[in-house]
Amino acid sequence: MRNSLLKYCFLLSIFIFISSCAVQRSRIFKIPRGTEYIFDTLSTELNKEYKIVVGDRIEFSVLTNNGESMFLNHSNSSSGEFGKGEIIVQQDSSAYLPLIGNISLVGLTTIQAEEIFKKEFSKFINDPYIKLKISNARIVIFKGIGSSASIVQLTNTKTTLLEVIAMSGGIPDRGDARKIKLVRKINGKRKIYQIDLSTIDKIENGDMIVQSNDYIYIESNISYLQEFTKEFQQILAPLSILISSVTLYKTYVK
Repeated sequence: MRNSLLKYCFLLSIFIFISSCAVQRSRIFKIPRGTEYIFDTLSTELNKEYKIVVGDRIEFSVLTNNGESMFLNHSNSSSGEFGKGEIIVQQDSSAYLPLIGNISLVGLTTIQAEEIFKKEFSKFINDPYIKLKISNARIVIFKGIGSSASIVQLTNTKTTLLEVIAMSGGIPDRGDARKIKLVRKINGKRKIYQIDLSTIDKIENGDMIVQSNDYIYIESNISYLQEFTKEFQQILAPLSILISSVTLYKTYVK
């Protein structure tokens, strides 16, 4: 009987070990163990205006006479509009614009791109007025263990980190406001910043301007007991069946 009890305890320990290995597997952006990881330094450089990259979709409208039709009461709302559409920035950094042809836009801000449009369309109309926006500007935000990712569309080029977190539903109950990672590609290289919003004196960190294609990850406070219990419950049923089967077998053999 004693030997049987030892066997059951040994078997249980194996299941517990396997279960504990599964804890936190859903986490992403983890820092490798044993490394002295240094995050990139937060600076005012992060608040620079977004620059167009390959794959951006750009909606534009071109109005004549410096856009005066926007302020006049016309029976036809399209009066004074020369043209509108959407273009996609290709891998060669250019986009095809009707009448104009290919123009290079990568690395320009939206204001700089509007100036390029204005210069090119002035060859065809007098005093053109340009309205331009990036239609596929978005942020991907992850909220730690057990949370699904969400995509936040950016309709405002001056959207802050706090606004994006609010639009995504806020920081979850188990979220760690001290450990918010922001991943941004700068000059072709991904940089990772850790942001602390846990205390009122850190509120200025939340005022940083996010940019299209940023990744935001809110770390979770880990409850090892809760994670272990959840994993253990998943193996408890088959373990009980196994123990019952062994007991029944031994009883039948006797």
